[in-house]
Amino acid sequence: MKRSFFVMILVTLCVVSAHAQPISEIIQQIAQRAPAILQAQDDVTAAERELKLVRQSIWMPQLTVSAMPISFSGSSVQGSATLSVGLSLPTGTTLRFSYTGSMSYVNGSFQSSLYSEATQPLLFDLKLTDAALELDHRQRALEEATQTLSETQRQVILNALSDLLELTIAQESIEIAQARVDLSRKRLDAVRSRVTSGQAGQTELLAAQIELRQSELTLAKLQRDFALAQERFLVTYGLEKIPSWQAPSVKAELKDLAEVLLHVEITPEVVSKDARVRRALQQVAEAERTVSKAQQDALPRVGFTVSYDPQSAGWGAGISIRYSFSTDQTLKQAEAQRALAAAQQTLKATRETVRLELLAQRNALSEAYSQLEVLALKGELIALQQAMKEQQLERGLLSPTDWEEFLIEMREFESERRAALYRLAVAYLRYKNSWGLSFSIKEVFDE
Repeated sequence: MKRSFFVMILVTLCVVSAHAQPISEIIQQIAQRAPAILQAQDDVTAAERELKLVRQSIWMPQLTVSAMPISFSGSSVQGSATLSVGLSLPTGTTLRFSYTGSMSYVNGSFQSSLYSEATQPLLFDLKLTDAALELDHRQRALEEATQTLSETQRQVILNALSDLLELTIAQESIEIAQARVDLSRKRLDAVRSRVTSGQAGQTELLAAQIELRQSELTLAKLQRDFALAQERFLVTYGLEKIPSWQAPSVKAELKDLAEVLLHVEITPEVVSKDARVRRALQQVAEAERTVSKAQQDALPRVGFTVSYDPQSAGWGAGISIRYSFSTDQTLKQAEAQRALAAAQQTLKATRETVRLELLAQRNALSEAYSQLEVLALKGELIALQQAMKEQQLERGLLSPTDWEEFLIEMREFESERRAALYRLAVAYLRYKNSWGLSFSIKEVFDE
């Protein structure tokens, strides 16, 4: 009897269709079509495109051609044209070349002049020019988009795994609820027979009817919730239909892996690996560059000019210094300092938030780990009860419906044990991911 029961449990919990897939294959498919991942991939493509455009705009020369209208005065015809080329470099250097030519039809003369200018701000750091900062901003945006894509992929994998495991347990709960409905109907039929023979009254009949109705309502609720969970799963992960999968079994070494991770200290280095802390650090770095930029913008700007006149074959050179006495620079520096202080405060708060969340995740893993001890004791109790009830059944001291009730309780325990192992596996993977460590589904599951 005992052997046949556990065979029944194994068949009930592991029956899959002929087209069932390992859960790792389904997760891999989801990682290729989940809307959240596709959006993150689009963000990377957009960041790459914007970086390319900025690079092109920095090194693309500006060409200007202008011509004066041709004028007629008596027998004379005169006109002129100017060609100007400008180039702005990421170092803040601006180069401009201008060539002007004029002609007169009366005396057949042609005159031209060449003018060039190079300006360079007095910078301590050439990386703080507007062009250099824009280029750096776009490069960081691409790096952030790429990192976000990786984080989104890992998060989607964990969420999809958790949802699939919850669907597995929900399906088992429906099967168990259906078994309870069937048992309640048998009990109601038995009570009705006893009522007919005068061995039971209306009180027993109403109690049996209530039990059946409650069982049916419980089953109906589980079925509605399961259908809704399936719809949500399809929408969330971009699937057209619910796939069939094999219910995975948790590896025996998971408990040891979880115990090791629970005893690892949460250090500031671990906190710094969190994406939110990394972004906050970048905000501080950008605020520091803004402060330096505001300080350097207040420095004088030096210009160098060179000109050439072909008519006199003479060259000219000059130097200019531009300095603004506007109070805007002082205000910009003060605002930059306030922004830096705010960014530093945000970083401090973010570190503390992440640290507390890591503690909460560790507590969740510890709770899932501790539940296994309770379930182990409960399993011993179930085994003792089984041996006792088998003896009662053999002696005729236990009715078939009471034995069937006990079998359902054993199925519920097995489902509870499986759900606890699933929760431990997901909590372990989530906590490991929060540490910035790589993880694999095959690390905790046998498929």
